[in-house]
Amino acid sequence: TSPKHTPKVEYENNPFFIASNGLTLFFNLAKSVAIFLLVLSLLSIVLNMFSNAGEKDGMKSEAQIKQVIDSFSGYSLEHWLTVGGIALIIVVTVMLISALINGIAAHASVQVAKGKKVTLAESFHATLDHIWEFVWLRIVVNVKIFLWTLLFIVPGVIMSVRYSLANQVFFDENKTLRGNAAVKESIRLTRGAWLTTFAAPALFNLVTLGILGQLVTQSALAVLYKQYTAMDKAGGVKPAAHMLSWVTLFIPIIAFILLIMMAIALIVAVIAITTVSP
Repeated sequence: TSPKHTPKVEYENNPFFIASNGLTLFFNLAKSVAIFLLVLSLLSIVLNMFSNAGEKDGMKSEAQIKQVIDSFSGYSLEHWLTVGGIALIIVVTVMLISALINGIAAHASVQVAKGKKVTLAESFHATLDHIWEFVWLRIVVNVKIFLWTLLFIVPGVIMSVRYSLANQVFFDENKTLRGNAAVKESIRLTRGAWLTTFAAPALFNLVTLGILGQLVTQSALAVLYKQYTAMDKAGGVKPAAHMLSWVTLFIPIIAFILLIMMAIALIVAVIAITTVSP
């Protein structure tokens, strides 16, 4: 019998082009969602600027902070229950808002991967219809990443990349996978392409200093999801990672090593100065 031939699948492994092509697709097929994510990214930058300014001012009010902490000691059980209830409401609200934003982005990303046009309203309603199931998925993913991170951080980074398509799997109407099943499917799809999956959003975020944040990530994941599902159906083997992917991987590693070396040099210099001084 003649050997089986894997059907040719369009596959881009250059991380820069994956992200840039994804951005083009996103603005062509999900323009309102792209603008929404862009506005959120800009708002987060502005809020971070104000929070940093607030932290600098807050350093001068340690006495006020201590006074507030001391006031808690006089709280009764009813007061603590009230504070706990308010804190719980705030946590749940933040979780729901975060899940809603991520769900809108992931739903639009899947539609873009399939070449379908989608609006912000459509992605909003699709997320709202499955909001609690999606919240549970995010809890499962975050708990798994946290547990892996306990093994000296690196496993957590590795598995966070392997889980990165779980949101897209969740909103793929052809799969209808939920919870841990969506996580397992993400692991299966990214098998043999960890470095490409990592570098596709990371490189462009490095180039843009993370200003586009969520938009770049979801755009890159849309292209990756399209490629991986097509390759999976064809039964093909994913091509090796592009050289730029290796560069993207080594940039943070080298930066981390340099920071450690600088910290060690600073400590040695301080010890030398204190030893020599009378």
